[in-house]
Amino acid sequence: MKPIVDTRGQSDARGKPRVWLTCHPEDVETALPKVREDLLRHANCAVWHDAEMTAPYDPRELEACLDEMQLVVLAVTSRFLYTEHRAKDVELKYALRQHIPVLPILLESGLSREFNRVTDTKLQVVNRNVSDPTATPYDDMLDTYLKSVLVGDELARQVRDAFDAYVFLSYRKKDRRHAQRLMHLIHENRQFRDIAIWYDEFLVPGEKYDGAIKAAFEKSGLFALAVTPNLLEPKNYVLREEYPMARKRRREKGDLEIVPVELYEAERGDERTERLKMETVYRDIPPIQDEHNPIEMNAALLEALERIAKKENDGSARHRFFIGLAYLCGIDVEINQARALELIRSAAEDPEPCYDATEKLVDMYKTGDGVARNPGTAIEWQRKLCAQYRAAYEAQHDPDAHMGYGTRFFRATIALSDMLRDAGDIEGAYAAANHALAFGKMLQDEVGVREVDRDIALICNRLGGLCRELGDIARADDYYRRSMEVYQRLARDMGTARARRDMSVSLERLGDIRRKQKNRDEAEKLYAHARDIRAALAESQGTANARRDLSAILTKLGNIGKDRGDFDGAAKRYAEALEIDRVLAEEQKTPQARDDWAVSLVKLGDVRRKQMQYRDAVELLSQAVRIFDENARATGSVQYRKNLAAGLEKLAKAADAFNQPEWAGQCYDRALKIREALAEAFPSHTTRHELATCCFMCAEFHRDHAMMARALRLWEEMCPRHPEYGVYVKNARRMLDRLR
Repeated sequence: MKPIVDTRGQSDARGKPRVWLTCHPEDVETALPKVREDLLRHANCAVWHDAEMTAPYDPRELEACLDEMQLVVLAVTSRFLYTEHRAKDVELKYALRQHIPVLPILLESGLSREFNRVTDTKLQVVNRNVSDPTATPYDDMLDTYLKSVLVGDELARQVRDAFDAYVFLSYRKKDRRHAQRLMHLIHENRQFRDIAIWYDEFLVPGEKYDGAIKAAFEKSGLFALAVTPNLLEPKNYVLREEYPMARKRRREKGDLEIVPVELYEAERGDERTERLKMETVYRDIPPIQDEHNPIEMNAALLEALERIAKKENDGSARHRFFIGLAYLCGIDVEINQARALELIRSAAEDPEPCYDATEKLVDMYKTGDGVARNPGTAIEWQRKLCAQYRAAYEAQHDPDAHMGYGTRFFRATIALSDMLRDAGDIEGAYAAANHALAFGKMLQDEVGVREVDRDIALICNRLGGLCRELGDIARADDYYRRSMEVYQRLARDMGTARARRDMSVSLERLGDIRRKQKNRDEAEKLYAHARDIRAALAESQGTANARRDLSAILTKLGNIGKDRGDFDGAAKRYAEALEIDRVLAEEQKTPQARDDWAVSLVKLGDVRRKQMQYRDAVELLSQAVRIFDENARATGSVQYRKNLAAGLEKLAKAADAFNQPEWAGQCYDRALKIREALAEAFPSHTTRHELATCCFMCAEFHRDHAMMARALRLWEEMCPRHPEYGVYVKNARRMLDRLR
């Protein structure tokens, strides 16, 4: 192993939250730089990775490294999922066993469900290539997740200020195991729980090591010396630098205590340290304590700590929360998940609770941070957080003395709704969101909190989505309309790019409802309004995201034209979207950008076929198939293989219409082989339906009775559990009769 670290501006990594970044070995050069840049942009952390992913490694060394991490980030591609390698088969599994949070960042589309299916987990994933403008942006999702897991600079400072005192642990690097045991021995005593122990947990390449040692030494009041025979080796760093510093400060300032502790494992027959030689080599050394005599050792430590005027703490819930965070994240103490949970939970359950502690418990159970991941328990703590904020708001109800608890209750209730939705409780999510909406309006009237406006629009959007899931399209329409009205007001009053984009998203969602209701004219007006906003944003900003948003709404306008049989109008919009996607693919040179380009080629190619412009259709679809094929071969992605099969099916239709039956047959046959392989490797009703559909098309083209019977059989087998396939059964039976 060769662990290396990156930080913002290659600053000192010591004291920063530690993140382990890993991937498939073949993705190191392409995937890691992108994800590392994203992490450092959102968090002032230290991002570690192994520079020798393909080399043999010591499992114990890898586990020791992972034990020091606050988060494991996976850069996920199709290679990651469908081949054997260390990141998936060792590092992911170890992190889950040790309750280290794991964040999969998907670098290809279509991998969300596949990740949890292949890895047999139920982790929250973040998609780096979000193409749906109505979805939460990648940067927002990443920022929210990192804030829930990593401790920021200001909070870390508050945690460090909460310690009663600092101990500098001096040891030979070859005695790291002994030093860690000494830390545990000290912290087992409840009186020393709030004492920070500094030790060199990582050797950071290129760091000014002496400077880091001196900075930690200056803020410490006690110098704990880990005594082993290795201390007697000549010219070692402890003998040459650290002990003389401690001796000099004790002699000149009198504000540093020295407690040496001999460390050895008696059952292993470890060599003992020669006391007389220690007293000769280390001048003025105080009496050496024995780790196997904890009563005397603790007494010596306690006496030393009392002499350095240990800082008193108030024992409040907030203090316990800070110390709990220290043990959870390894901030100047060893990581101790059980102690962290005990302290944070006691702070949350205090008669005067620390709300940050309750919120942290929610995050811990959501992400598996120091505890087994448990969405149900996370929801229970979120309900308690809502109750705590509501009680605080009611106790501080005077608008002139507003303490912000109403806003916190409001947002905590929105978060509860999201968690219930993710857990599959759509009705519970709807009830919580409705509660938040009612309270938000009251809060807005009572205290005039302007930022509540945007949150109300956000809730209305959520309620619209929940109503769609509940099958209540009329109520969904109403909520989307109310959301749009708020965003219109915000866009008019504020005029920011964010407000205008939000308004375009609301228009798009309302347009989706109108299209579902077959009200194509109204849907087209809403989409066109959204297009005008996005066109202006794309022109003024020029960013890839702004242009991608514009392409997405142009495609929906094309879909409307296709729905009503206006193929000329559809082709115009598809062509505009295609040009945007082509430029983005050339600029970004990523599989996802090329896939977006190919999908647009398919859209335009298919409508050219309907216009009976068969030559153009074949050229466009052939180009799309080449791109899908290149992506599928390069990545092995299931989504790209599905897209390749769909492109081949479209190309087969166009080639047949272009009077190229042999080519059409080859395309159908190749598509069928891909569909068969996917259905076998990833059996689901979706892949089997896609296989049945391909069988149907092949049978129709080849006039193949047996193939049509196969399609019928596949749909009949799925119908008992998925009655929506009944219409396909009827069509297949009708076609089967024609082929007799």
